[in-house]
Amino acid sequence: MSLNASESARHPGGAHGQDPYFRFSCVTDASELETVYSIRYQVYCVERGFLAEEEHPDELESDEYDAHSLHILATHRAGHPAGTARLVMSSPLGFPATRHCVFTEEYAFLNDPFHSALPDFAEVSRLAIAKSFRRREGDTLYGGPPRENPAPADEAEVIAFAPPRNTPEILMGICRLLYQHSKRRGITHWVLAMERSLYVLLKRMGFTYTPAGPEVDYYGPVRPYVASIEALEEGLYRVSPGTLAYMAEGLEPALVPPCLTRGDGDWQSACSAA
Repeated sequence: MSLNASESARHPGGAHGQDPYFRFSCVTDASELETVYSIRYQVYCVERGFLAEEEHPDELESDEYDAHSLHILATHRAGHPAGTARLVMSSPLGFPATRHCVFTEEYAFLNDPFHSALPDFAEVSRLAIAKSFRRREGDTLYGGPPRENPAPADEAEVIAFAPPRNTPEILMGICRLLYQHSKRRGITHWVLAMERSLYVLLKRMGFTYTPAGPEVDYYGPVRPYVASIEALEEGLYRVSPGTLAYMAEGLEPALVPPCLTRGDGDWQSACSAA
């Protein structure tokens, strides 16, 4: 997976995020990629029945878009795989969403895999959280809020920002890494095909998306959306500057969103207290 290995090499120390319970990393070898495919098989084939189990006798779910994707893997500190998602880059294949959805009006150009604007776009897809990390009361398909960290405050593994409270911690950590690597690659917009439950959850977390086409029936109702990274940053800053600070922690200074650096003082301290 040279796509991912080169990304890590260009940003030493920026390929992963460390939270009290989870490590979020870009996949860099075949073993990690197999783990990603295994999580996807369990969620998309076995649990939700979106894809046929018999078509994946090796119990690994993958497709042709994976070769053009940056894969994120969440791992519990005990070593157990917890979740995954991918960022699909522009390629002659187009984006996976166009297989089932039609983009309309101002985003109709996304239906054309050779349109000149597509290199600025990437699709977020194959989000999957392992069932073993969705067993607490109140957890959804996308996990639950941060766990209380029993470790002493003076232990070595301490981060500047913990995942925001009342947000699914694994999902938030995955979004954070997708966001940071989108910034580093010059991606200005995300494409997504979402069921309403995920759309509502992300909206509650402060993420803003624009409907970009009609709803279709793809194992239930799914609609295409587009998110401007800049608008997403501004929206998060208005709703929860602390959440945006968590998302931006570890970014190179030139990539920190302007809304966090407009005023005087230490934006990290200010947002941490928000």
